[in-house]
Amino acid sequence: MIGRFLSGAKNRLLPPSVPFRFFTAAALFYVLFWAVLFWKAGEVAGYRLGSGPVLALIHLATLGVLTMTVIGASLQLLSVATRKAFRGVWICRLLSWVYIPGFIVLAYGMFANWYPAMLIGAGFAGLGLLIFFFLIIDNIRGVRGMAAIMAHCWASMLFLFAAVAIGILLVVNLDYGLDLDQISLASSHFILAIFGFMSLIAMGFSYILVPMFAIAPAPSEKNGRLSIACNVVAIIIALAGINSHQDWLLMVADILGMVGVGFYLYGMITVYKTRMRKRLGTPFVLIRVSWVMLPLALIWGAVGIGGYWPQNGYALFALLAIIGWLLTFLNGVLQRIIPFLGSMHGSNRGGPLLASSMADMRLFDLNAVGHLAGLVFVALGIIIDNDTVIRLGAGLGFIGGLGLFSYVVIVVGLLSRKQRESASGPL
Repeated sequence: MIGRFLSGAKNRLLPPSVPFRFFTAAALFYVLFWAVLFWKAGEVAGYRLGSGPVLALIHLATLGVLTMTVIGASLQLLSVATRKAFRGVWICRLLSWVYIPGFIVLAYGMFANWYPAMLIGAGFAGLGLLIFFFLIIDNIRGVRGMAAIMAHCWASMLFLFAAVAIGILLVVNLDYGLDLDQISLASSHFILAIFGFMSLIAMGFSYILVPMFAIAPAPSEKNGRLSIACNVVAIIIALAGINSHQDWLLMVADILGMVGVGFYLYGMITVYKTRMRKRLGTPFVLIRVSWVMLPLALIWGAVGIGGYWPQNGYALFALLAIIGWLLTFLNGVLQRIIPFLGSMHGSNRGGPLLASSMADMRLFDLNAVGHLAGLVFVALGIIIDNDTVIRLGAGLGFIGGLGLFSYVVIVVGLLSRKQRESASGPL
């Protein structure tokens, strides 16, 4: 599968300006996420529901960093994996022109409690996500082979569609007071977005990217199918439990989700143990930490379902799922994808560029140390309800974010120079 993926890959890549605009935006919003967390540290630990800076902070991480990264990676790598080009580069560019400004307006509206901006931003961001939805569905429709990976893509896209619909409904309900159960809607939106869309597509791409970067056999197809089956059923049961207010359904969903995650982690550990590349570097430190955070988030979720969460339990659960699992995983993936794509796009007659020649790799070490230190201190600050500790973690995360952003900017500048030199030709 990895051989098929890499065979002729360069010929099926989109122009670098398309994915890298999403990666650059993701890195920028990642830095902004830590900055806002530092600023509003006092409002984080006790947050449960409602618009304001913390809601904007959550969406900076989810829509600003996670979704932006997923879009960039999907548009660049999925057509290579499926051997099907997207319908038009202009549609991919249109997606960026609609989604990125729409998200900025939405985030500002949430931060400032300005409902007209939230409605306008939600409309444009939602439209952008629907464009992404139809681009991916069109690309994976009819693809043969890679059944487990395609199942993850299909499920994540359907959950994305549902998450967008409920997200827009949440904004409308806040503004117009439709007398809907806001807590159930918000909880359903969280489950669909975090565990439905983002987690499933991250797991799906793991079956391609982890073996490719580790130089290892892909995990068994059966293992992937069992994982996606358990996780999809778990999400559906969780939604039923949320909206019927039945905690026993939520516990069943959590346990089934742990089983699905267990199948996923078993496949990933097998890949890791059978790898040919023994030194995987900083990116896989982050990826391995994320593999610990995912089951830890589900275990903490089960504690909450059992009624044993303290007042700050909700904030800790969100931190484990969003920062601990998804942001840590995608930081590790970005540290591998950006040099890989930069090397392929920047190749010339002398061969591909070396990752170390594009930018200082120590920026990735700074990113990893800052991110992990930020995760630890923010988690500790939430547990002991101490704003100063949360602010310390946010500051460390901000420094780490600057490392990632700096690397992306340097690579984008390098690719832009090479594109201009290629266009001008020899003197």
